[in-house]
Amino acid sequence: MWADRFKQPTAEQLRAELPAAARHLFDAVRKHMLEINGIREELAWYGDCWHWCVVYRTRLSDDPLAVTIPCPSDLQLALPLDKEFMNSLPIKRMKRAVRDGLELAQEPFDSRWGVWSLVGSSLLDDLQDLIELKLKHLAKRAG
Repeated sequence: MWADRFKQPTAEQLRAELPAAARHLFDAVRKHMLEINGIREELAWYGDCWHWCVVYRTRLSDDPLAVTIPCPSDLQLALPLDKEFMNSLPIKRMKRAVRDGLELAQEPFDSRWGVWSLVGSSLLDDLQDLIELKLKHLAKRAG
């Protein structure tokens, strides 16, 4: 279902295609995101690379807050990152796994997306902290 562009799945159907260990992380991301006040969840087609994704949006930005890419072989979390937010981060104090994903949204790469493979709950905890920082940044920018 994940790769069928012409048949929109539900989040539960995407979850069912994941291995058991990844389902736990998928559930943890969803639970955390939906607990944030003002966040809405939707499914969107993100092309031949990311296929169907679970997208989390806030009224503070036109861009998604975060995107879960439920690839059956590599569950990922992606965040669109602008330069102002990236410059505000204490990158040197962050764990290596978080910095690695942030590097994808910096020069010389031609992308504004930070992307992480979700392989364990400790990385997910760190990424949830990053999402909270992004929310604070968006709120401050919105005034």
